[in-house]
Amino acid sequence: MHPPGNVLGHREFFMKTIHVALQAAVRAAVVLGMTASAGLAQASCGSSYCTLMTDRYAQGNAEAHLGWSGDLRLEVIDQKKLRSGTSNIQASEVTHEEAIERHTKNRNLVTTLGYGFDRDWSISLRVPLVHRDHLHDLLDEETGLPGEREQWRFTRLGDVQLIVRRQFASDTGPDSHAVFGGFKLPTGATHVTNGGSSRAERALQPGSGTTDFVVGLAGRHVLDATNAVIGQASVTQAVNSDEGFKPGRRLELSAGWSHAYSHSLGAVLQVNLRRRERDHGAQAEPDNSGSTSLDLSPGVTFGVGGASTLYAYVQVPVYQKVNGIQLVPRASFVVGLTSDF
Repeated sequence: MHPPGNVLGHREFFMKTIHVALQAAVRAAVVLGMTASAGLAQASCGSSYCTLMTDRYAQGNAEAHLGWSGDLRLEVIDQKKLRSGTSNIQASEVTHEEAIERHTKNRNLVTTLGYGFDRDWSISLRVPLVHRDHLHDLLDEETGLPGEREQWRFTRLGDVQLIVRRQFASDTGPDSHAVFGGFKLPTGATHVTNGGSSRAERALQPGSGTTDFVVGLAGRHVLDATNAVIGQASVTQAVNSDEGFKPGRRLELSAGWSHAYSHSLGAVLQVNLRRRERDHGAQAEPDNSGSTSLDLSPGVTFGVGGASTLYAYVQVPVYQKVNGIQLVPRASFVVGLTSDF
């Protein structure tokens, strides 16, 4: 963890900046949440990735790195709560559906390999390995009671992302901002089946089968010698469909604060907003796909050997709104290591 800068500031300015950032994130969540409808339909099993900033901005160092860098992180996301709209519901409240969703346990090992060509341009390849365990109970058509159980448990490659980044550094200080864009490629499997040869629904598959365009921007502003604020926004949009399935557009907004206790030890607090629109197509479930969530994500960072940083986060939902009935997590956990070499 490198100190955010050498510009002295005032504690009052720091607190005001964080307060404004939090207010903006909450307002955005409310606006997005008001636009999402919540109708009851067949329950969605769901699958998930964490929305977190774990790059050099979040680690407290916005200096451009020439050459290779890498990031390896493990995401633990257990979706066990049934939710309808903005309310949690019990399994006994699910009626007139095909199944009662019990859990979706996600273990995502995400490897990102980057290369900096110069102080302005860099490229990165993000490769997720997805371990997913999903369980649901089929409902008897006559009695409406839980019957046969179905389970899918697999470890497969997910969809790879290729991103190009253009960074702009300030000529007068340590502040910087960047724009980035690229593609999510259809490398993940879409025909995973269980032991009974039953194909998992498309939202549960490790890949979407589509090519998605990704575009976004990021920034970092130094407050004083030990504090900085960070932000990032991105949009992911599928440009095609696959076998009657097209995932909904995804908007992600993050704002955060990083604090250096020492040259090695630091803390990060992030607010992460994610809005996913409904999926489309014959294999999609538009009535119960799509959601809006706002998470609070405190974390710690620890510098190792001057070129590497260990980090750990817990991500706690403070607002969740889903379409239909979906599984959501109570909390998620992330640990990782980023390194220059």
